[in-house]
Amino acid sequence: MLKKCFRSLIVSCLLVGIFTNTTFAVSQDEFLKFLINSTYPEATVKEKNNKEVKDKKEEQKDTNEQKKSNDNENKKEDESQDAKVNKEYVKVFVGEENIPKEDAEEENSKAVSSLNYKNDMRVTKDNPKILIYHTHGCETYSNSPKGNYHSTDKVNSVMEVGSVLTSELANKGWGVVHTTKYHDYPSYNNSYSSSLKTVKELLPKYPSVDIAIDLHRDARDIKDKATKEKDHKKYTTEIDGKRVAKFFFVIGGKNDNSKELRALAEDINKVAQKKFPGLVSPIIEKDYARFNQFAAKKHLLIEIGSNATTIEEAKETSKYVAEILDEYFRQNGEANI
Repeated sequence: MLKKCFRSLIVSCLLVGIFTNTTFAVSQDEFLKFLINSTYPEATVKEKNNKEVKDKKEEQKDTNEQKKSNDNENKKEDESQDAKVNKEYVKVFVGEENIPKEDAEEENSKAVSSLNYKNDMRVTKDNPKILIYHTHGCETYSNSPKGNYHSTDKVNSVMEVGSVLTSELANKGWGVVHTTKYHDYPSYNNSYSSSLKTVKELLPKYPSVDIAIDLHRDARDIKDKATKEKDHKKYTTEIDGKRVAKFFFVIGGKNDNSKELRALAEDINKVAQKKFPGLVSPIIEKDYARFNQFAAKKHLLIEIGSNATTIEEAKETSKYVAEILDEYFRQNGEANI
């Protein structure tokens, strides 16, 4: 300590002598800083280190703020894209709020009838050829009217019909991926953009899949008992003495492959009309929509029954649909044996 004080005194005396004869443009603060740095060089190092830490903190802060800004911009871009995509899809009648209802906990916990589902998915065979998914998985049938026939009552919904269709195709030797993931709950408005993400995730995972089926049921505005009975008659037919739900294909005319999609549906319709007359209804095409059908070369949007038909009638129809698809695709070299 005495050594440092002595050194400081000598430096001060020398500088005083110099400043009596020479004038420099040096401020008082700079002069004092010079004295301290000369006497205590370790203080300079500490100050330098503190400055570097401060600079790094400022740099990290700027980076975090830039990242946050980029994330916000990406989120806005994604939301804008979702809104753009959903404008291309047909709006169906689902009641005043268009929001599916959640069932009571004990009902909501029920899975579709098959016991082979894990994490909302079932794969019946290695190298599957068919993907079945549900853009509107909350669509339920006449025996489950909650939420205007839109709820999480799985066992009375199109997901149950998809499960039966999966089992019927599997029994005929087909490898099927069936996902029971909800895409219209909790957000109904983003259902198609949500299901598109699922399709894009699953197709690379199962590259052997070249047939995709988005399974729905038709929607009717059931105002009273008379309307329900009228629609039930319209959407059902009789096969072997039993009432079953009719089915039909929907085509999104805005797809670049819409001609191929329609040709595929027409060819399958011919098989259906020959095997089970009256079971299939005319194809519906929406010129302004895509329905994700661009995502797969052979994409089928199938509507089985409506909210005026029962789950039992729809499940029975899925057995016939499996027969029709099996015959058509085998005839066209798509067997998965």
